[in-house]
Amino acid sequence: MINRIYETTRIDLRLKLVTSLSAQKIRCRAIVDTDRDAVIALLSAGFKDRHRFYWQRGIERLARRKGPEGRQRYGFVLDAGQKLAGIILLIWSTRIREGIEVKIANVAGWYVEPEYRGYAQLLVSVALRDREAAYLNISPAPHTWPILENQGYRQYCSGLFFAAPPLVRAVAGVKVEAVSAGRNSPGIEALAEYEMLREHASFGCIVLVCNHGGQLYPFIFRRFMIHSGLIPMPGAMTIYCRNQAELTRFAGNIGWYLLPRAMPVIVMDANGPIAGLAGIYTERSGRKYCRGPYQPQLCDLSNTEFAIFGL
Repeated sequence: MINRIYETTRIDLRLKLVTSLSAQKIRCRAIVDTDRDAVIALLSAGFKDRHRFYWQRGIERLARRKGPEGRQRYGFVLDAGQKLAGIILLIWSTRIREGIEVKIANVAGWYVEPEYRGYAQLLVSVALRDREAAYLNISPAPHTWPILENQGYRQYCSGLFFAAPPLVRAVAGVKVEAVSAGRNSPGIEALAEYEMLREHASFGCIVLVCNHGGQLYPFIFRRFMIHSGLIPMPGAMTIYCRNQAELTRFAGNIGWYLLPRAMPVIVMDANGPIAGLAGIYTERSGRKYCRGPYQPQLCDLSNTEFAIFGL
């Protein structure tokens, strides 16, 4: 009898909840500047492993950043009338591949409050409806991998390679120069990627250029604390290189630049061990997904949450 009363009460409460939610005007809309405080609060509630300051700083940087024309600055929210109940945070950028401009959206945060999870697919459908754009998810939790694959994502990176570049012979005659957020040498300012390099320096990234015989090779890193061992070790996460071969080629030069700055390890996207580099490959972390017509290159995380928000 008690069990029957309990079950009846639970069903009644569930029906009241569904009726209450149905009575509300639930809609999915683009995030606007006046949502910023509510968005930060929602993301802080949904990602408890991230400090509120992480989201606050990142949203402020997005507010100042110029993205592709015609694209939302922040992404989409599930608006329940009196509050925001869900969010897909998008960071838009462009890439030039074979002379064609490709629009990229990094899904930097996805959360829906438990009582509104029935509307999660609506939010996803609206946020990912641009068929001409490519979508990236570079920090998916393991339990979301099957969900992403059901949404049409495909895995393009399976793990991480932890390289010990001081063990690699440096290329002779190479000068390593840091890029600042202000003025730089004429050669650096003439690089096709210069505005991107300078902007990432303003985000706190470590931006370097290797000069070899007058040819300049740009790289971007972020300080990264490695917690996989018994003792945390500082390293540098690769945010950008033109291709993995260039990073491998100049790893010794970059490693000797980073070593006295307390970063003895370079971490990079990989699908297996990297020939020519001493280090360890793992698939325990680092899996990344893409969706749409464009597959990103390994070691290109520019204009993503890792670059703009930090690690």
